[in-house]
Amino acid sequence: MGFYDEIAGSYDEIVAGAARADAARRLAAWLTKSHRVRRVLDVACGTGLHARALAERGVQVVAADASQAMLREARKQAGEAGRHIEWLHAPMETIAQSPAGPFHAILCLGNSLPHLLTDAQLHATIRGFRALLAAGGIAVVHLLNYDRILERRERIVGVTRSGDAEYVRFYDFLRENVRFNLLELHWRQGRCRHKLHSMELRPYRAQRLCEAFTGAGFRPPKLYDGWQFHEFDRSVSEELVLVAKA
Repeated sequence: MGFYDEIAGSYDEIVAGAARADAARRLAAWLTKSHRVRRVLDVACGTGLHARALAERGVQVVAADASQAMLREARKQAGEAGRHIEWLHAPMETIAQSPAGPFHAILCLGNSLPHLLTDAQLHATIRGFRALLAAGGIAVVHLLNYDRILERRERIVGVTRSGDAEYVRFYDFLRENVRFNLLELHWRQGRCRHKLHSMELRPYRAQRLCEAFTGAGFRPPKLYDGWQFHEFDRSVSEELVLVAKA
């Protein structure tokens, strides 16, 4: 996971982590109030934003990531909430081999699932989710709406700025996948230093994910447009939140 090892220290600036904190708290409230979760697995946890939000509500969390650098950053930010979090170095596709279940919910957020580039990896990951969930538990997956992105050929993912740094995220469209690019621009005294990071992603459409989850033994998933849980519209929604019950 060299891509994320390189950017771990700047990750929250790149994705506007402070602005995402409210959404993380809303999700934690929804999980604890509507689903009464007590033990949660956060897969591809990044810098631990959602793990912390759940831990602050007393939920026991196992937070896993394939990047050691991201896990170090997550531990550093956890503070007192870290008492309720177990940190685990593990990739998504072998997640069922690592933590002991069952869990009341499994989260895979922040456009993480598209890092699985093959059908075999996707199916292994989702089967792993199903194996680790308690009866009636839920898997919650969040990613960009690739139905819209592919149909509109939308290249720009986002632009953020922090101090003298600017981050531009954009796609190149390949035959089946997309190349995700992160351009770092650092301005000082009128001069600009820049660095480009790139990696390949698989742009999963909503229907493909629904088929994969039902094929792994989940009930038909519910699809939402972001964390307000509005109805998902494949041609309009910017984000896809998929909730599948075991």
